[in-house]
Order: sequence, then C-alpha cells, then structure tokens
Amino acid sequence: MTLKPFAAALAAVSLLSVAACATPSRPEMMVLPATTGLTASSGDLGYRSVTTVNVSGGEDTNPLWTSQVSNEDLKTALEQSLEAAGYMGSSGPPMTVTANMIELNQPMMGLDLSVTSRIQYQVTSNGRVVFNDTVAATGTATMGDAFAAVERLRIANEKSIKENIKQFLTRFRATAR
Repeated sequence: MTLKPFAAALAAVSLLSVAACATPSRPEMMVLPATTGLTASSGDLGYRSVTTVNVSGGEDTNPLWTSQVSNEDLKTALEQSLEAAGYMGSSGPPMTVTANMIELNQPMMGLDLSVTSRIQYQVTSNGRVVFNDTVAATGTATMGDAFAAVERLRIANEKSIKENIKQFLTRFRATAR
C-alpha cells in the first residue's frame, strides 16, 4: 500500500476544512420585520416603551468549530425586531426586555439542519415583571439554502432565532399584564 493516495486525501480534506470555516450569525437575517398581528399600536402595553434590551447566554463563533449566535448579534436582532413591531421608544413607562439564551441545540451533521433555540424572556416595567416565559423555536436550513454544511448551520441558527423572536412577540401580546 502506498501512502500517496492517503496523503492526497488528507490534503484534500484539510483544504476543505479550511475553506469551510464557521461564520457568525448575521443579525439582519434574524430580524422579524413588522408583522400583521404582532405590531403594537397606541394604547397597547409596551407601545414605544422599551428603552433597554439586555441579552446573555449567547456564544461567539469559533471559526474552527460551529456557527453560534453571540449576545451582540441577538441583541441587535431583538432591538431591531422590537423597533419594527413598535415597542422601542420612550413614549410610555420605561420597559426593559431581558433575553437569556438557555440553549442553541444544533445537529452534528445532516442534509437538512434543524436548530432549536430556547430563550428565557423577561419584560419589566417600573420594577414589576409584566412578562416572564421561555420560548423554544426551531429553524431549518436545507441544501437549497446552502451547499456547505457550515453555511446551512448558520442559516438554521438565524431562522431559529427569528422564529423565537416571533414566538416571543406573539406570547407577549397575548399574555403580558
């Protein structure tokens, strides 16, 4: 047995692994645009009242491992989603939204990659908790979204977070007191 074919295969795998570095999530892809039924209007609890958004539990992406969602990227996506939904501003009693990413459950491999995010949201106003719930949401990326698995994983992360924010706004509008 010669080592030439083995060395060539090892070199090819090494080149592919370098070419397929994990990239961080893109906040603009996680933003929920203004959505019918989820947009606040004058008189709704929280309308133009969210002044502060705090985020924890995210993780920076290691290019040699897997795509993740950082605190900064989640915060940007959440703030822009709240802005689009009419919640950011200082018109009403100041509100704080706190989001703690509990889990970003990612597959190790596959053709269609599904990621489930679990985020605990708490909304406070004048020191009083008006909403406290944990939201789980799944996002799936297929070969049609991206050929490279590392890109599919990033896209699945982004879809999961976008859906998570959508579920949060849905529950907030339905249950906040």
